[in-house]
Amino acid sequence: MTGLINPMIGRIIKERYKITKKLGEGGFGTTYLANVLKPPGQLQCVVKHFTPINQEPELLKKAEELFEREATILQELGNHDQIPRLLAYPHENQDFFIVQEFIPGHDISQELPIGVPISEDFVIKLLIEILKVLEAIQQREEPVIHRDLKPSNIRRRETDNQIVIIDFGAVKKISTQQLGNQTPINPTIIGTPGYTPPEQEKGNPKLSSDIYAVGMIGIQALTGIHPTELERNQDNKLIWRNFVRVSDQFGDILDQMVEYHYADRYNSAAKALIALREISQPQPQPQPQPQPQPQPQPQPQPQPQPKPKPQLLLLKISLIGLFIVSGIIVFVLFNRSISECGGKLTTYQSNENQISLKYPECWNPDNTPNAFTGKFLSLNQPETKTKIIVRRYQFSGTLEELRDENVKQIENNMESGKVVNIQDTYFLNKRGMKIIATGEFDNEEIKNMYVMTLNNNIAYEISYSATKDDFDKFLKTAETTIKSVAIK
Repeated sequence: MTGLINPMIGRIIKERYKITKKLGEGGFGTTYLANVLKPPGQLQCVVKHFTPINQEPELLKKAEELFEREATILQELGNHDQIPRLLAYPHENQDFFIVQEFIPGHDISQELPIGVPISEDFVIKLLIEILKVLEAIQQREEPVIHRDLKPSNIRRRETDNQIVIIDFGAVKKISTQQLGNQTPINPTIIGTPGYTPPEQEKGNPKLSSDIYAVGMIGIQALTGIHPTELERNQDNKLIWRNFVRVSDQFGDILDQMVEYHYADRYNSAAKALIALREISQPQPQPQPQPQPQPQPQPQPQPQPQPKPKPQLLLLKISLIGLFIVSGIIVFVLFNRSISECGGKLTTYQSNENQISLKYPECWNPDNTPNAFTGKFLSLNQPETKTKIIVRRYQFSGTLEELRDENVKQIENNMESGKVVNIQDTYFLNKRGMKIIATGEFDNEEIKNMYVMTLNNNIAYEISYSATKDDFDKFLKTAETTIKSVAIK
């Protein structure tokens, strides 16, 4: 007796993608393997199929708009070499499809069999590989939370043995809230038992929610025990160390990654990476220092100059101390009115981006480029969360369209994002736009200022971000930096 025939097998989507095999099914839709017919060849792809339950025309139209927005996020993510590329996101009638690159290889679940503990060195290396990809995703101006990291969603690419993260949470978001299901579903309650932290189960995922999942993968690898089999004690600490021998350093890192409260975890992949890299590098062993042998001391020679009197030396030391203490008091009392770094500026120049600017010399520059957002420079105030981000990217549109695109990104992607002011300005000696917005990040109120303009289909944008309390304090510094920007 044969099973039911799946009507999707053999279906050709947009005359280009022929579905050949069902790969899996979940609450977010069904995944298929497909052949790419045009151009002809052996290229395969993955097709994810979604069908809205609610077929009302108004909801379908809204679903289409939101579907395209989420697909755009996937398209940006696919610019990273270790995330599958988005090939297309067609829809036919009431069927919506996500077509992505197929990654030949295997899921790392094959490397982490239940019941088989893995060595500490291997697990550290594996977590570093995973976190490096997450770090790039979290460096986007509007970071993406995967929300379903688990061994079956992490593949080992056969061509170069690199880690590739698949099935990003944006896809799942499409299939719940975005496609107007009849049954009310909270789109953020997505994940797999054992790898999903408490705040995500309550519908409030954070960047550290993905850190939690990676930590659970590490503990599973070390112990050979599936996360659902582990329990917490009365202090909500995960009980796992008694099942395996592990170094204190690595054990402490994993414990912090899987803390019950998200605020107690590493709040970014970058910080978890720093901790893991420190213990993955061999530490040099201290060499015993030879003990010096006592040497006969020469008799002091008479000095031609008379020594200062003790009272005079004490007076000098007292005066120096008084000046130092006074300086500290003055700085503490008046630091809000003193220019950053005493008003000292340093120059940044980029021939590649054809731009230069001046910024406070005590701020920390980070010129790591981000292909997703066009960011090529971040200036970080060393004592607060204040930062200035400089972006340059292609934009074929008008200044008004650039403004509207930024407003849309703020309202759609910033938590509690609200635009409070928009006005014309001058930037790079051209007409520009300034947007002031408020929102939240990591349970703190933030205030952002975006200044942008266009030059030969290139968008130049500087964003200044600070907590609401610090915004006015560093605003003058930000404005000085913005005014100094020049293009070659």
